[in-house]
Amino acid sequence: MLYFLTVLATLVLSLLTQEFIPPVKWAYLARILIVHVTFYCAAVTVPYPLMLVMAFATGFAWDALHHVPVENSSGNPELAFGLTILIFLVFGSLIQGVRPLFRRGRWELPVILIGFCIFGGLCLEHLLISFHRGSLELSGKLWFKQLFTSLFSMLAAPIMLLWYTLLAKWTGYRIRLEGITRRYRYGDAY
Repeated sequence: MLYFLTVLATLVLSLLTQEFIPPVKWAYLARILIVHVTFYCAAVTVPYPLMLVMAFATGFAWDALHHVPVENSSGNPELAFGLTILIFLVFGSLIQGVRPLFRRGRWELPVILIGFCIFGGLCLEHLLISFHRGSLELSGKLWFKQLFTSLFSMLAAPIMLLWYTLLAKWTGYRIRLEGITRRYRYGDAY
């Protein structure tokens, strides 16, 4: 329980930190989405029910801070409040699929999947906005901005995973599966 509370504190701190991260001008004004990285890295370290709680809390806080109800010509908002909760639920569930791999000490696929989830969430938001507007805009600058945002965020993921590993060690939470598996050598009896 202490680990989960420290993870929630880290998520709150990332929401505050996000406001001070400037865009990178040479990368089409891409940014590091530290809140998304923090959530996805936490999602790979906790059980599924706790990930659902974190998805709701983080998505609600993100929408509360950044939701601007821009209306289209019909008067309806282009993105509904709570869409980020749904995105975090879907991609957090996807991240949970590589949790056993992460628990064995393999970080490569979770880090790549975090970048994919951020890119997928940005693309989903763009496609929903395009759907509400009635025209699909496929500018190169937009796709490069989303790609660079995903790559920069993916580069921050190992640092956040290391932070969560240290938090787990300090709080006594067990992420790793050490001692549970046994390696067999050639000739050993099963």
